[in-house]
Amino acid sequence: MIVESTANHGPDCGSICNESAASGGRGPPVLVDAWLVPTFFGLIMLVGLVGNSLVIHVVTKHQQMKTITNFYIVNLATTDILFLVCCVPFTATLYPLPSWIFGEFMCRLVNYLQQVTAQATCITLSAMSVDRCYVTVYPLQSLRHRTPRMALTISVSIWIGSLLLSTPVAVYQRLEAGYWFGPQTYCSEVFPSARLQKAFIIYSFLAVYLLPLLTITACYAFMLKRMGQPSCEPHRQQLPPERAAAMRARVSRMVVVMVALFLICWGPIQVCILLQAFGLRSYVLYKLKIWGHCMSYSNSSVNPLVYAFMGNNFRKAFKHAFPAIFLWRTRGRVRVGNMDPEEGGEIDHQAPKGEAEMHFLSSGS
Repeated sequence: MIVESTANHGPDCGSICNESAASGGRGPPVLVDAWLVPTFFGLIMLVGLVGNSLVIHVVTKHQQMKTITNFYIVNLATTDILFLVCCVPFTATLYPLPSWIFGEFMCRLVNYLQQVTAQATCITLSAMSVDRCYVTVYPLQSLRHRTPRMALTISVSIWIGSLLLSTPVAVYQRLEAGYWFGPQTYCSEVFPSARLQKAFIIYSFLAVYLLPLLTITACYAFMLKRMGQPSCEPHRQQLPPERAAAMRARVSRMVVVMVALFLICWGPIQVCILLQAFGLRSYVLYKLKIWGHCMSYSNSSVNPLVYAFMGNNFRKAFKHAFPAIFLWRTRGRVRVGNMDPEEGGEIDHQAPKGEAEMHFLSSGS
């Protein structure tokens, strides 16, 4: 449901494609989409694979980075890598080639994996928001309930749920014969009825976009509200007003980036699919859908930048893992795990892991 199943000559092209087909005696025209979209997909794939691989490397390399939140970030990076490797190359071929050339099995598998990974990504982002809200608002209580086993259980449940709920895509995806400057083969969704197709599209819109967006927004709004209030939990360290205000401003900026990124990357394609499901079909909508696909795919490449490298701990761990890259910025060696003064001092390496993570999350890193 997330990906366009045909190339620029698909049934959404409307009258323009019909006119071009009627001209006869010529091969398919070479449109800008045929090279521009695959080039953009290739850039997304390169940046996404490098960025997500670095996230996994940094977390697994440094013991201080093995926190509950970073477990979710690694799960998100793994999902993005799976999506980039298994789906993006096949989708890129739809634009320069007139037909689907990979057979019916790959037609079902590629579209199924796209739905699974897109759904797993969005639900993982929601789980991260709930987790960060919980640990920021109830830091001491969260130390008792937030365990690696719980994080693993949630991540496995997300994957199992995504695999099961995406089954209709694999069942109803099939090859269909078509005509566009000659006989062609398209990889399309063929539901038993229009009502069933609309129901699944509405479900996909809710599960993959609207509910995660509402969850992310609500969690961070509640978190910011509570950060501006005095703590009600005993023994919780209180920050000076100036430092607390700076911290809230920093977290607020990150919240705006997170919500805007999710809204911009996933909104266009979901709205286009929803409009198309209710009978709106035009060449303009088809072109908007191509742009929407590019935006949704780019989410897999920018996730590492927003959810990992915007945090000070990730940046310092990355510098520690690849010091040669940052020789031009060296001002002395920085130990992994230390925090900047603006973040409330240092986290001692001997401090309990839960306290370090609580400080890490409360600072919005």
